[in-house]
Amino acid sequence: MAKESGKKPTTFLRDATGLVREVGFWDAVVYNILPLAPGVCLAWYVFWIPGTFPGASLVWAMVAACFFALFIASSFGLLSMAMPRTAADYVAMSRVLHPAVALGSSLVLTFSSLLSAGYWTLAWTTAAITPALSVVGATTGNLALVELAGLLAVPPWNFLIGLLGIALSCVMIALGMRRLMLFQNILFIVAMIGLVAMGVILLVTPQAGFIARFNAFAQPFTGQADSYHFYIQEAAAQGLEYRGSYDLGATIPIIPAIMAFGMWTWWSVAFSGEIKGAATRRQWYSTLWAAVIQYAILIVMVLLIFNTIGEQFISSANYLSAVAPDKYGLPVSPMLPLLAGLIPGGLAIPWFIAITFIAWTPLVHFIQIVQPIKAIFAWSFDRVIPEKISEVNERTHSPLIAIVICGIVSVAFFVWSVWGAGFFELLILAGLAGAVVMFLMGLTAIIFPYTKPELYKSSPAKIEVAGIPLCTIAGIITVVGELFVAYIYVTDSRLGMTKPIQGLALTFGILLAGIIGYYISRAIRARQGIDLDYLFKEIPPE
Repeated sequence: MAKESGKKPTTFLRDATGLVREVGFWDAVVYNILPLAPGVCLAWYVFWIPGTFPGASLVWAMVAACFFALFIASSFGLLSMAMPRTAADYVAMSRVLHPAVALGSSLVLTFSSLLSAGYWTLAWTTAAITPALSVVGATTGNLALVELAGLLAVPPWNFLIGLLGIALSCVMIALGMRRLMLFQNILFIVAMIGLVAMGVILLVTPQAGFIARFNAFAQPFTGQADSYHFYIQEAAAQGLEYRGSYDLGATIPIIPAIMAFGMWTWWSVAFSGEIKGAATRRQWYSTLWAAVIQYAILIVMVLLIFNTIGEQFISSANYLSAVAPDKYGLPVSPMLPLLAGLIPGGLAIPWFIAITFIAWTPLVHFIQIVQPIKAIFAWSFDRVIPEKISEVNERTHSPLIAIVICGIVSVAFFVWSVWGAGFFELLILAGLAGAVVMFLMGLTAIIFPYTKPELYKSSPAKIEVAGIPLCTIAGIITVVGELFVAYIYVTDSRLGMTKPIQGLALTFGILLAGIIGYYISRAIRARQGIDLDYLFKEIPPE
């Protein structure tokens, strides 16, 4: 344990966290890809952009988003390998910037995660089970499955399915990190097999072949012999502007839209204290590899989709589905599993694609619950909140009380998702909260080499470019990037935030609550003879 000199005894809860380093390098890489969930992203959250932002280039926006993601990941990755502990973002910020700000930031991130857990719980039906049933039913002519999908997509069934999803995620986390990573890796392989299959189908199919297959599929629903070109013409008549060329002004605003789900490749810092070799550059490399891999997948698939399906068509289909569903006609939204699955025809391929597509949702769901669990564990271990919360099961090495607390709170956010705000509003609100945390972590990275020079020089984070610490460079780019992201979220209503002032007030209100909460805890602990100021001069034990 690294600590500063002094005669005062340490005030940590115990001499060891009770957590075990069971997570491997590639486990962490996969985990860091999951916030983006490439299959779900390509199916649902990308192709509304061309219709909403005419002239925007998805590919070049993804390249720019990847650039920012690499430096954001470096801010977190470099600091976490200098202080490789559970909730490494909170640990680093509290020891470098200020513990009150760190608690506020960690509380904001916990809010963002639990908010995300709420809408991804709803996604068990809206983005997994019901679209899978709809795709299979529509492509095989079994409309009973489409009707079943519609039934499951609304209360009470979507709520009951979501509760089962929360229970499954919490049980898997409670079984320990080794079993959780096995669960993760199996599902990721299944999901990627389906995504690769769709990529191969698109690669070997000429556009004329897709048009023929789509027209044959859509004709019974639209009554049009050439539904493909009907969609393009009708979307234009309904107000869609398709320029057929790109410009920088239209592309810039969509970079933050992509970053809303693509700037989180540092997510494994939540359990840095459980990663093998986290005190080496392997931890940092896992965040960088995740950024490169996820954006490579997105860019390759977008190019294949545009080549085979057509950018104008997929923009038009998404636009009609949202703006004029009566003109769209199909019982399923124009998601990738539908468009790729109808090409081969038959029963086997649509079923295969649907089953593998479902695997993405439990993956992107459980990771939202892990972060809050690790955060409140770290707060408790630092004695900022009650010690009982950081108790660890001796067999599974899991903080069971923290898991139960986060499971209950995620249900509350799930209720908000079902009966409250819309998906994209929640997504951008979570992104805004995340941008505040990343901004503060960027500031931490900037000053780390200068405020903790001994720790910096003795850590693997000591990497310099032209004499300037890399973490300082990464921090500067992170700060600039997150200011840009937050500005676009708040000022461009097309991204889904209809109440920006309320969103800012909520985010900064949570930050302030954490800061105040720290000073309240500090006063309480002082009366108990515990000096939190001294504690935060040390790095917690492993």
